[in-house]
Amino acid sequence: MVRIICTDPGMATRLRVLLADADGAEIISQSCDCGHAPLCRWLDPDPLGPTGQVQAALHEAIETLERSRHAFRSREMGQLRQRLTRLLEDLAGAA
Repeated sequence: MVRIICTDPGMATRLRVLLADADGAEIISQSCDCGHAPLCRWLDPDPLGPTGQVQAALHEAIETLERSRHAFRSREMGQLRQRLTRLLEDLAGAA
């Protein structure tokens, strides 16, 4: 996935038009544009609130499970990773 950060709104609009056909291209001009919001700290350096902290912790846990999935090969760990991923998506959707 290509992620471009552009703080110039006009340029960001032009990039979105140019890359409209690019699969997975994400043009970020505000922190809310990021698919990882509110975890995205590129454009908004303010500290995370309680919900953002929970989402950051869930994201970290999911990444750890993903990195170690070949070491354990546990069906239960895979299911836990999937449940945490769904929970993180639900929290992001509610924000």
